[in-house]
Amino acid sequence: MNESLLTLSLSLLLFALVFIPYLWFTQKKRKTFEAKKQEAIALGHDKPVAQHPLIDQSRCIGCAACVIACPEHALGMIDGMAELVYPGKCVGHGVCAEACPVSGIRIVLDPAKSTAELPLLDEFFQSNVPNVYLIGELGGMALLRNAIYQGKSVIEHISEKIKSSPRQTNNPSRHDVIIIGAGPAGLSAALMAQKNGLNYLLLEKEETPGGAILSYPRQKLVMTMPVEIPQYGVLKKRELSKEDLLTLWSDIIQKTSLKVTCNERLEDVIHHEGALTVVTSGGNRYDAEHVVLALGRRGTPRKLNVPGEQSSKVAYQLLEAVRYKHMHCMVVGAGDSGIEAAIALSKQHGTTVTLINRGTDFQRAKSKNQDRVREAETQNLIKIYYQSSVSDIRDHSITIQSPEGSLEITNDFIFIFAGGEMPTPFLKKIGIEFTHKDRMIAA
Repeated sequence: MNESLLTLSLSLLLFALVFIPYLWFTQKKRKTFEAKKQEAIALGHDKPVAQHPLIDQSRCIGCAACVIACPEHALGMIDGMAELVYPGKCVGHGVCAEACPVSGIRIVLDPAKSTAELPLLDEFFQSNVPNVYLIGELGGMALLRNAIYQGKSVIEHISEKIKSSPRQTNNPSRHDVIIIGAGPAGLSAALMAQKNGLNYLLLEKEETPGGAILSYPRQKLVMTMPVEIPQYGVLKKRELSKEDLLTLWSDIIQKTSLKVTCNERLEDVIHHEGALTVVTSGGNRYDAEHVVLALGRRGTPRKLNVPGEQSSKVAYQLLEAVRYKHMHCMVVGAGDSGIEAAIALSKQHGTTVTLINRGTDFQRAKSKNQDRVREAETQNLIKIYYQSSVSDIRDHSITIQSPEGSLEITNDFIFIFAGGEMPTPFLKKIGIEFTHKDRMIAA
């Protein structure tokens, strides 16, 4: 064997040692992702529930950085390209977009089948009304991490606008920005405004800051992803109880001397002479260059509109599950809030729990909650009626319509978690337009 033939043989051997294992591994992963995709289709989880990544295949270089970064394992590699293989698991963390080295992923709202009406916003969360911004649940995005991100981003944008254009007036009573709502999105915005030296005002309608967190059940676990909170640093924990989260925000407010004005309910936003006036309960009026609405939806729970719903046994939130020991309780709604309430009630001694699910599964809930409720069902801790709905609420029973027909169930209390109504009339009153189409936001 001459030297050239030996060199060629060694090269081919080296190539085979590297390429064949790579090809085998790639094909194995491809089959895994294909199986996951088919499973999602079979279970009806092949459509995203809310915010989700939109992958630009023309930019994808097949590095799989997004697949590795996805905490919900909703992404996979098919034919060398990233793909959302299990949409039902995606909760819109947006870490995939951050991990993509070629900016080939955007986070968008609403699956194509959705008919949800959402405010028309640009990429800076600004509405069609100049200098009026919507963030948090109002913008259609849930999740603690996303709320904090939006609060930071909107103030960064406003700060840049203020730097690039002179103030319209030297009136010291006119604020650079007024933020409405002291939940995670509003608090994040106020902290960022404080950091950037803006003249800000943070208004909250409740007695204390916290926003939607205040309405969570006691000891509810809030799942999130690591996120940087302005003036505080990186919040690294992935799970916090309601109490821990409220304590965290309280400590941040105290340490940063953040100004929060509570017990002020928003009544109106008036445009005049290039500025905005915020009118609150009691007739107080505040002038501002910019207004950020972080109102949330918890104030207007969606109702079932069935006979008996006005009864005192009907509630739209669960704060203290321990109060319902030895009671017959029904929970309506198979999203995260409904599942968490049902599980909390099922842990009370002597309490029977019935869960009413309009659908056939729990697609709207996080994967961890799906696992928890199925386990509770298997252990007979929760009786679940699928493809069912409430038709009548009486003092000691509730009638439901199920595939088995009309059923009357003994009941003491009913908790309805059918989502929240967007304060659409108010937003339209101040001139904000709505859209049904997919919209892009930065991740």
